[in-house]
Amino acid sequence: MKRLLPICVLFGVLVFTGCAEPKDPLPQPGDPPVVNGAALMPFDRVKKENQRDFILVVRINLITVQIPIGSVSNSEQLWGYLDEEPVGARVGSALSSNGIRVGLGRKDAWKDISGILQQLTGEPLNRTTLLVPPGAPMPIVFKPQQKEQTIFTYRRDESLFGRDYPAGDNVLMTMATINFDEPSAVWMTATPVVRSSQRRRRYVKQAGEYALTSEPIYYHLGDLGFRFKVPRGDFILIGPDQQAQQHSSPGYHFLVHNRQALEFETVVIIAPEVFAAPARKKD
Repeated sequence: MKRLLPICVLFGVLVFTGCAEPKDPLPQPGDPPVVNGAALMPFDRVKKENQRDFILVVRINLITVQIPIGSVSNSEQLWGYLDEEPVGARVGSALSSNGIRVGLGRKDAWKDISGILQQLTGEPLNRTTLLVPPGAPMPIVFKPQQKEQTIFTYRRDESLFGRDYPAGDNVLMTMATINFDEPSAVWMTATPVVRSSQRRRRYVKQAGEYALTSEPIYYHLGDLGFRFKVPRGDFILIGPDQQAQQHSSPGYHFLVHNRQALEFETVVIIAPEVFAAPARKKD
């Protein structure tokens, strides 16, 4: 017998445009997602013996804010509310050397964090959401449609590597995975990449047959990948470090935007949640 999902799981790309003002005090909306008129159930409320009767989806809540350059990269005010230890000292040091800083935010700290961000920007925080299957790659576009660019990356062995990247999108490639024995948490894996505008054609094997596909080329930026275990209600905050003010750094190319000769740095908050959709059995 086959289990079919009685809803359409949305899959796509998150881009920092067209977001609506959040109405909830927390990174996660208060209500479960509704797809095709059906409200999904938080997975941690599903009894273990009934898990086979559900198909899981992850709701990615993305909040972004742009603030004058230096507001976060030159200040410790925001980072004092975040736990940077889970990313590991080696990874954290590599990210910092490249102008990127990440930390885990707790649910109880959100009121203070959001207050700081709103004070810095003077504007509402922008929110967008997307439902994705667990284990499916999901690109979050930081800066779309970039021209050819030269980026210098410090590797974890402290060597400096520079290269020219083709025109394309500066993307944080993410993936949300779930441990079924701990459904209240989501493992988020992320790495910054340049996704080329030019597409290449190649044959791939699908269902025993070969099909011709067209896809972009992904260029990884050294050893800048990181992974967080995010308990329900918590969130990941990604922001610029001081090196982001160096125009050749990954932090500048991913987290600094230029608006009519004024530079703004971007703070990104990712808050994942797991939901269950009842599966429909079909003979």
